[in-house]
Amino acid sequence: MLITLAALVLLSLVVLRVTNSFLNTSSVLMETKFGVLGVSLATSMLEEAMGKSFDENTADSGVAYVYTDLSTPGTDGETYPDFNDFDDFNNLSFSTYDTTIEHNRFARMYSAEYLVSCQVGYITPTNPEVFSATKTWHKKMIVRVTTPSTTDTIEMSTIYSYFYYR
Repeated sequence: MLITLAALVLLSLVVLRVTNSFLNTSSVLMETKFGVLGVSLATSMLEEAMGKSFDENTADSGVAYVYTDLSTPGTDGETYPDFNDFDDFNNLSFSTYDTTIEHNRFARMYSAEYLVSCQVGYITPTNPEVFSATKTWHKKMIVRVTTPSTTDTIEMSTIYSYFYYR
């Protein structure tokens, strides 16, 4: 009788340990999935912005000769996803659950809700970590992606420089 009781206790401990391992594995897999999707989302935003013109004033003519020809970061009346230049993405933020943005290719990502925010500003080559108050030929974009499903924040950035040769 005592051996049977000990065997049941041992079996219960083994089942509990295996179940706990399965739960931990599932949790790690879900966090990894959310992380990969977040990185993909941030990369897509950076690639989309890099496919646009450097500035509003270079969008049509392709030419800007002096710093004063450059616009300040932000939209010039456009709405996402119809931006025409890199700095239109400044202060863009949305949720992937948000279906009010028409033609948003990131809407309805129901695997998890992602909150995306973008920041664009001028930088100097000597200090690319800090946004500059003056206009330069270099702009930096920072994309932050968070999700309530994990505690991690994904932050990616890129620098877009303008070069014109005659």
